[in-house]
Amino acid sequence: MLQGVQSFSPAMRAFVSMVREYTRDHAELNRLIKGQESSDRMIAWATLDAISNFNGTPPFIGTFSLEMLLNLNQAHLLLRMTVEALLESVALLQTRNHINYSDGGLNGAMNDKVPLIMNWLQYYRSYTEQMKQRAKVAINIGNILGTDHIGAHSELWSVNASYLSY
Repeated sequence: MLQGVQSFSPAMRAFVSMVREYTRDHAELNRLIKGQESSDRMIAWATLDAISNFNGTPPFIGTFSLEMLLNLNQAHLLLRMTVEALLESVALLQTRNHINYSDGGLNGAMNDKVPLIMNWLQYYRSYTEQMKQRAKVAINIGNILGTDHIGAHSELWSVNASYLSY
């Protein structure tokens, strides 16, 4: 797992494992390909791409790292954004290796998984865009309210606070 890559944090290593478990990309489960479809390095790249996507999407409310997004309970979103980036990469590879053939009146295609991958890609893209916008709005509101996230008091609190018994 990420052998020879010293710069990745323990959080990145754990997240790569989480993505691999979610996608079930294990050699023993991949019947049509030998080994894993996505290397640990590719999953780490897709994670960094997902973080860049998150940071580059308006509203621009700051720059977030993997650890910050995980601390903000955004693992669910980041996992799906990472899978989206992996699917894009796999779709490009499958498209590049697609070939139609005809032999003796039989027509066929090699690597005809592109339509299936594109369907999943569209699902993840629409899902993550909605989730990303909701997460950014929630983080923005949290930043406005302060680090305690207790909210801003209205003038009614000032008037009625003396009636509250603690």
